[in-house]
Amino acid sequence: MKNKIIIPILILLSIIIGGYTAISNINSSTQNNEFSIKNGNWKVNPNMDLKDSYQRAYISRIGVFALDEKEALYFLSSKDNDGNPLKSDFDYQIIGTPPKGRYWSYTLYGEDYFLVKNDANIYTINKENLTKDKPILVSSSKKDINWLPSGNETKFHITLRVYNPDESVYKNLESLELPIIKKIEK
Repeated sequence: MKNKIIIPILILLSIIIGGYTAISNINSSTQNNEFSIKNGNWKVNPNMDLKDSYQRAYISRIGVFALDEKEALYFLSSKDNDGNPLKSDFDYQIIGTPPKGRYWSYTLYGEDYFLVKNDANIYTINKENLTKDKPILVSSSKKDINWLPSGNETKFHITLRVYNPDESVYKNLESLELPIIKKIEK
């Protein structure tokens, strides 16, 4: 009778410990940026071939349905130009031009890497809905144009996707001039 209780408990305990260890290893790889190239406050993963199991886990954790690097590059920033974490307590302006490519978009994700919930149901600014010659604004309060709502997120991330990037983008990932994220005093 004791064995019927002890064995399932040991199996459950093994699953919990194994899961915790796996998640800790993935988090460690993520925090150490083992797969990413850093450029200013942006990080980009130049290889999405998914041959490495840690890389596969890292990508699936933060980029569900991510495309191959030949089709898209994902630049991720969780900090402003001064190196401070992005928070909905502040407003930000995205200054600069995205890298050359067929198409681009900016999307906000919460600390959990899911879309930032907002009442306006606005989740992206892209090549098609951008009002030209006007800044892109990230804010928890409503803006008239080029607004990405930051909701009530303690911390959030901005992903800049560049679809079918120009060859020069691939060759200069570390030195490419990327947009800056400037905190605006309220």
